[in-house]
Amino acid sequence: GGQREFAPVIRRILAVSTFSTPSTWTVDTDRGETQFVLRSEDDIRRLEGQALLILSSHGVSFTVRDRLALDRPSRRLLERFL
Repeated sequence: GGQREFAPVIRRILAVSTFSTPSTWTVDTDRGETQFVLRSEDDIRRLEGQALLILSSHGVSFTVRDRLALDRPSRRLLERFL
């Protein structure tokens, strides 16, 4: 849909504050580095293929185009929430 084109694309997950939620994520996106709060694991939605939509506590959606294409540290952090 139109909404998804505007969602920043996560290229790498640099850090997560805690493996329980709420958790502050530091990510590298196609628009630079940013932080957001993940309120609950339910805010990570699986899309077609290996794509994900992650909804931040401020209502901003972030996309992961292919979670298997992320680097290993990013995948390892993400797995803790899936």
